Amino acid sequence: MSEYEVLLATKRRTPPDSSAGRSSQIWRRAFGHWLQGRNGSSSLSNQNEPRPCRVRRNAGSHGPPVCIPFALALPPRMDVRLPSRLAPPLGAVLLCTLLMGGPPPTVASPAVLFPSADTTSPRARRLLIQGTTEAQLGDYEEAISHFEAALEQVPEAPVLLLALADAHEAQGALSTALFYARRAQTQGSPRPSPYRRLAEMQRAAGDPAAALRTYQQLLDHVPNANDAHRARAAIQADLGRTKGAIQSYEIYLQRADSPPIDVYRRLLSLYRKTGDKDGVETTLRTLVERRPTVRSYQRRLGEYYADEGRPRKALALLAPLGRQFPNDEALRRQVQRLARQTGQSIASPTQRAQSDSTRSQSASPDAPLRRARSMYDAATASSPPDTAQLRAAAGVLRDVLHQSPDTEAALSLQAELYQAWGRPEEAGRAMERLLDLTPRAPGRWVRTAQTYQRAHLYARAAGVAEEGFLLFPGHMPLARTAAFARLRTGDPAKARRHFQDALSLLGDSTGAAAEAVLHAGLGLAKSRLGRPREADDALKNARALAPQHPQVVRLYARSLARQDDRLDQALDLAEQAVENAPDSPSAHRALGQVQFRRDELEAARRHLRIALDAGGPSATLLERLGDVEAALGNDTAAQTYWQRALDRNPDRSSLREKLAVPANS
Repeated sequence: MSEYEVLLATKRRTPPDSSAGRSSQIWRRAFGHWLQGRNGSSSLSNQNEPRPCRVRRNAGSHGPPVCIPFALALPPRMDVRLPSRLAPPLGAVLLCTLLMGGPPPTVASPAVLFPSADTTSPRARRLLIQGTTEAQLGDYEEAISHFEAALEQVPEAPVLLLALADAHEAQGALSTALFYARRAQTQGSPRPSPYRRLAEMQRAAGDPAAALRTYQQLLDHVPNANDAHRARAAIQADLGRTKGAIQSYEIYLQRADSPPIDVYRRLLSLYRKTGDKDGVETTLRTLVERRPTVRSYQRRLGEYYADEGRPRKALALLAPLGRQFPNDEALRRQVQRLARQTGQSIASPTQRAQSDSTRSQSASPDAPLRRARSMYDAATASSPPDTAQLRAAAGVLRDVLHQSPDTEAALSLQAELYQAWGRPEEAGRAMERLLDLTPRAPGRWVRTAQTYQRAHLYARAAGVAEEGFLLFPGHMPLARTAAFARLRTGDPAKARRHFQDALSLLGDSTGAAAEAVLHAGLGLAKSRLGRPREADDALKNARALAPQHPQVVRLYARSLARQDDRLDQALDLAEQAVENAPDSPSAHRALGQVQFRRDELEAARRHLRIALDAGGPSATLLERLGDVEAALGNDTAAQTYWQRALDRNPDRSSLREKLAVPANS
């Protein structure tokens, strides 16, 4: 018996009466009602029934028999990951095939993709949707049981094998995940997803050489899979194969329409290692063209020209920077040295100031900036602010920034204006431009990230906070902001690390409420990671410090809502949160989510709609409202909410899968 067979044979499912082995009854019932009109039956088989580990040999296989249990009781370690791995193109094919009873006209028959598949099986339809839903909720044990049962109906389907691989990877069972990923890759799927996922898992398992071979197989199989060249380059660079990495990156750049800026940064480092001067110059010029507001690229290109004995080109790049940053002594001396080499004269700061004072007042941005400030003050003197005045002030500021893009006062006023106007996304962009000018202000990083949070752009908020924390690793508010943003993006593993960082940075003067909120957030992150005991410890610490704090109560309720046997307690806490803060959209959202888990669908819809009206449309809230409408049988309303959610978060594959099912089909 192989190591894999031993592993699976020893990890048996927990008894049906244990809380760890129970399935998500609420979601099964909800989707049972949803599917009733499509299947003609709402009955679901008993997913709690213990099933033994079965040994079977695939038809035509000459390898050892494979022991496949129907569920593994392993603790999940991270939140929603599986939907993004479900190979959207192939997943859409299988989902449409199973739900509609046949393939789309432009897609190969399922009999070709999956020879033994019963594409009209109502059970397979239910299992596929239920498995995806359980993974979305972070219950990977239950998702595994659904996908394994579906695999019995659709043997060797690559999309199901990949789903199992991702679910096991999320639980930390990397060897099991690799087993399923290899099976998916050997099925001859016309899609690149099985190769890509296998390579990613091989790299995560510490076998980069195997990952390189898999990426090469992918390129042999799908020559236009350009992202494989980029992935190969990253592995080659890690292995010290610098020339090979450069070649792979160059192939990628030749074929990519709009390559990410990170590729050029990595190439620049590789070119420097090999001493490729042409490569260094070309890459720096590209970085300057692609990111004209990032002054460091312009400075590095100028310094490169200076080192290469091309002072005129260097001066053309560095002299404007010297005028922009007159207090940078090293830059000022370098500009003066280049000016002497080229025989050009550069005005001193004093001379420039005298020259500036003689310019026409109309040419200075100060006058229109003062006018914009006056208009802004007049607009915000009333409550609510006068939007017509704000719009006029915004137009004046755009003209000022078009003339002088790096005017700090104008950018600061623009951020204030958009905040008052209720447009936090535009305010965040203005604040990010301010960060480029003055990055050494930790409070500004916090405010920028929090502004993106108010715009429900949680991934962007997390990115800003994490970048700021790299610059200021001891700044607790940055760690706290990153932690809550990562919770919102569905990344509890990163959220947990940030919460732990924030707690370790608390000072003696920190209030009990602030510390309690951090413990509560840590508890929710651990709950999503499938660590209920650790979560309870953190949440008890939070309740001991601030038992009635609205955010603590709300986070506690959301954590307990993930446990079927504690839904009553979660409901009590969520109702208490609404009583404490009846105008809080977050409190109504927490109560609506608990009611949804309890199958109280009408009440859930009511409170989720209150949260939507009061707090704005986040992708997760819109998706949950769509789920409620689907459970109520309102397919058209569900699809409307899901589409709105997808518009806000195009990378959320669970939404694409739900939208693949036509309304009232």
